Amino acid sequence: MLLAGDPRALFAALTGVPVSSSGSARASAGPLRDDDDAPPPGEAYVVGGTLALVGRSVADGAHVAAMGAAPLDPPLPARWTVEAYVAWGARLAGVSRWSAGDLAVAALARVGLAAARKKTLGTLTVPERRALVLAQAVVTGPEVLVAEAPLAGLAGAAAGFVLAAIAGATQGRRALLSATRLDAGTPEGVLARGASHLVVIAGGEIAVEGPPDELFAAAKVLSLTVRSNAGALRAELLARGIDLRGGPVRFSAALPEGVTSREILLAATVARAAVVEMLPVLG
Repeated sequence: MLLAGDPRALFAALTGVPVSSSGSARASAGPLRDDDDAPPPGEAYVVGGTLALVGRSVADGAHVAAMGAAPLDPPLPARWTVEAYVAWGARLAGVSRWSAGDLAVAALARVGLAAARKKTLGTLTVPERRALVLAQAVVTGPEVLVAEAPLAGLAGAAAGFVLAAIAGATQGRRALLSATRLDAGTPEGVLARGASHLVVIAGGEIAVEGPPDELFAAAKVLSLTVRSNAGALRAELLARGIDLRGGPVRFSAALPEGVTSREILLAATVARAAVVEMLPVLG
């Protein structure tokens, strides 16, 4: 499954890694430490309802045993070797020192870093660092990989390297990934189109979700905030061939080929619906 839009708070709740307010690709090409001038990160918790990963509660931490987390560009100890970093990931999970070494070698091979295992982390390129974090996330063979925006800010050969690393890390297991952009032809767009399910989050709520083939078949998907008369707006849009999903305040609308957002504004006028926000999320 792939999440797009702004799922940072959800990933923070899943992984326990505080979310930065400076954006998703917060350190994609920067140093191996956090920006001292950046606003302090915020933590995320489940405060209502239920949130589960592979059927295990996130609120009480039951999901942790089934998950391997790959946060986006975490700070790395520059003098450590690639192999030591991944092996310590296994050891901290309770694996013996000797077994951890073997698991680290296997995990690095999965993500294309077998030849780099003796390199120090301070010498790695951004794509290598992204692959490294994926290797540590899957070193103990978790049931599901949770990886935050592994392709953010990458293009060309760099993105191709990380795409191959993602393929190796996800082989034989389920995965929950995120992307910052869904533009056609971009590496993240390619990743989205190959996902089993796509969810776009806007304003903290689901704007649109479904199989990628179905979602991308629409010319454009818009996220709407409707403050009043949503039922009348839904009926008016349906008469115009536009399906309004969601509610009661946040909605998504898939526009058929050749239809523009003007139809939504006209329908809102007829329905006397207060549409206070309309943003493109696909297309």
